[in-house]
Parts: sequence; structure tokens; C-alpha cells
Amino acid sequence: MDQTISDKTSDQSRQTGEDTAAGWGVTGLGALGALAMTSCCILPLVLVSFGVTGVFIAQLGALYAYKWYTFALSAAFLGYGFYKAYKPVSPNTCADGTCDRPINRTVMRMTLWAAAAIVAVAMAFPYITPFILKL
Repeated sequence: MDQTISDKTSDQSRQTGEDTAAGWGVTGLGALGALAMTSCCILPLVLVSFGVTGVFIAQLGALYAYKWYTFALSAAFLGYGFYKAYKPVSPNTCADGTCDRPINRTVMRMTLWAAAAIVAVAMAFPYITPFILKL
């Protein structure tokens, strides 16, 4: 009887740890997807504003052809990350006090919202640029 209870609690803590690792992993992939979205449009302007020059900056514009692929991947990662960050924790999971450490979802949520904002700016940037350049 005691062994079945300890097996059940170790399975619950392992499942909680796997959820935490999966949530942070997907959050990291969503942030990397957001950075990939900036590589064609925003990143060259940032590099030039910091004084970085070179032929490779012009070649970053070639990544514009892959904009929709990077958007699809980053949207998928962000969507799954938001699912993991906002999914309610079952009260039965930690009822007996076997949770390793509760997930700090505030940091995870802030990271996901920042990455989503970067993706939104990167998607809107080609359409906003003509208005910015007229000023």
C-alpha cells in the first residue's frame, strides 16, 4: 500500500516537473521565434543605429522571403506557450505536498507577452515604415 502511494506521488511530481520544463522550453522557443521575426526588417535598422556596418546587413534582407514561415513557427510556439502559462494547475497535483517547486508563471507570462509584442511589431513594420520615413 505504501509503495503504491509513493509511486503515485513520484509520478505526480515527475509530471509537474515535466510540465514546468515544457512550459519554459516553449517560452524560450517563442522568444527565439520573435527574434527570428526581427532578423529581416528590424534587426538591420538596430545594427545600423548602433554603428555596425557591413555587407552582411544587406544580406539580412534576404530573410524577408521566409517571414511567413518564421511567423507560423513563432505563432505556434507562442500559442502553446500561452496554453502552458495560463493552464490552471490541478489541485490534486500538489494536494499532498509533493510538488518540487511551483512554477513562477509571472515571469513566463511576461516573457510570452513581450515576445508576442515583438512578433506583432515585426509583422506590422513593413506597413508602418513608409509612414515613419515621411516624418
